[in-house]
Amino acid sequence: MNLVVDLGNTRIKVAVFNKAGDILFSYITRKRYSENVLSKIPKEYNIESAILCNTSFVGDKLMETLSSYAYFIHLDENTPIPIVNKYGTPNTLGKDRIAAAVRANMLFPYQNTLFIDMGTCITINLINDKREFVGGNISPGILMRLKAMHKFTAKLPLVQPILNKEDFGTTTVKALQNGGVRGTFIEIESFIRETRSKIGEINVILTGGDAYFFESWSKNKIFVAPNLVMEGLNEILNYNAK
Repeated sequence: MNLVVDLGNTRIKVAVFNKAGDILFSYITRKRYSENVLSKIPKEYNIESAILCNTSFVGDKLMETLSSYAYFIHLDENTPIPIVNKYGTPNTLGKDRIAAAVRANMLFPYQNTLFIDMGTCITINLINDKREFVGGNISPGILMRLKAMHKFTAKLPLVQPILNKEDFGTTTVKALQNGGVRGTFIEIESFIRETRSKIGEINVILTGGDAYFFESWSKNKIFVAPNLVMEGLNEILNYNAK
């Protein structure tokens, strides 16, 4: 069995995959608990291979445990992958983005696919019909936008991410919510529309914690893949373990 670990900016995600690519066990917790997260995995899983993707600091205990498996990959820009990476600075590319690109290509092989991760930050990325990861854009996530408006002003309150029915907020709270939530959606819709106008028909994949917000609002046909990054990491692990 395969162990996949994604250590992000705020959370750590762990999943155990069988040979068929099914998730048998998954666990998500705050990054500060990453040192002990592997102890949550049931003992009956016979893990032989593991992969780590991280966008933040990796503790010694976690790295020591992962390195003890028979086959271990610490994903970086030199790890072989089953797509072509056209990113200009591969050493600065978030490894979660390249993992998502690998899985997007598996879901829609040799097709233009836009995949959007709505997490702490929002990343909008493109893999083309030649299996080339072209690149993408990064912008603040919904919570980051709402927190920034509160932190960097004197009187604006911190509000909850709620999608209001009104196009224009009739209170300051609703105005902030519309700017943070609805404004984010309009931004994403614009990227989808512009991409289609330039390269033709595209698939759109949505993942990340705020994906459910946008899925219900958008009029685009969207494929929701909540485990896009984890499944991509598992694909990379299998690709290298052959």
